[in-house]
Amino acid sequence: MTDILRKITDARLQDVQSFAMPKRELLARLADRHDCRPFCPALRQNMTEPGKAAVIAEIKRGSPAKGLFCPELDTATFARDYETGGAACLSVLTEPCYFFGARDDLITARQNCTLPVLQKDFIVTEYQILEAALDADAVLLIARCLEQTQLADYHALATEHHLDVLVEVFDEEDIDKIEPFHFPLIGINHRNLATMQIDLARSKELFARFSPDQTVVAASGIKCRTDMEQLMPLGIRAFLIGESLSTSPNRVELLRELVGG
Repeated sequence: MTDILRKITDARLQDVQSFAMPKRELLARLADRHDCRPFCPALRQNMTEPGKAAVIAEIKRGSPAKGLFCPELDTATFARDYETGGAACLSVLTEPCYFFGARDDLITARQNCTLPVLQKDFIVTEYQILEAALDADAVLLIARCLEQTQLADYHALATEHHLDVLVEVFDEEDIDKIEPFHFPLIGINHRNLATMQIDLARSKELFARFSPDQTVVAASGIKCRTDMEQLMPLGIRAFLIGESLSTSPNRVELLRELVGG
């Protein structure tokens, strides 16, 4: 695990220990939820039209690499604009210290659109999965942040609570870790968290490790339709796009261009 990733996960662990509601209360609230929106099926549906890409449009205020780049982001407006622009799903950053996010952003976004919503955070405890299941439709698990048994257990727990799971990998070592489980939804992160450099060729190198029944999402560094068209001939038709949409003066038109079709 890189230094920055360890700092983020350590901070999240402290947050959970400081602010967690009692587990009994959390489970009681989960029993009353009946409105999950299927995340992975929405992606796949948007991958069926020729030339069209399934875009997970991300609500993102900043990052460790760029700092706070969208300080006045209005979550409700972004959610409505992303739906208008043709996004298949939303992703909402909820990590507070390094990405300037909050769970309230996810709740507001979901209330202002009909799209499935991924809670994008750094999961290091079972509690975070249960908390995500209160409001999200999908959750992110980062292979590099978790042991192999944790990945299997957390994926099963999330699925039990009707969450789809995006499992993020960065390199061959991560893929070796998750390979025994054949997870259905995979994210390939183009960003090297040690150097913060982007390399779109990473998807080209890793995509062949996955089978046709697995849905692969390319993430980080996608700025334009041309970037996507470098990867679409491989069979990658789903993309998670954050910074370029968050900072665009016309995010609806940019999103329509990215979706294409």
